[in-house]
Amino acid sequence: MKRIVCIAPSENFTIFQADDGRYLCPVCGARLASAPYYEDGGASFQMCCCGFEFGFDDSPSASRDAVEGVRANWKRWRRRVIDEASRSTKSLSRLELQLKDIGIRLAFDLVDVEDEKT
Repeated sequence: MKRIVCIAPSENFTIFQADDGRYLCPVCGARLASAPYYEDGGASFQMCCCGFEFGFDDSPSASRDAVEGVRANWKRWRRRVIDEASRSTKSLSRLELQLKDIGIRLAFDLVDVEDEKT
């Protein structure tokens, strides 16, 4: 797993690239064909299977639901993904595996927390 630090004008954040070369969605951990963000912090405007569009759903000037900060928007959207997945044990198990790849684990009350190991 490769960690790529993106240096945006207002905030730095990390995205992950799997050993197979595909990038991981910073919201749900799903595999993406191309990087969701570039190293300069610019968004790709790619949409993940979880519904998050990089550059739109994390931009208060583009989306009325967005809040300030890229990572804050990932967490906001991730809450929605967790709630949806919690309706099915199979979906929740799959999501837990995906989140583990991006250093997120679900606590007993389905709150996402950063794994201290990553």
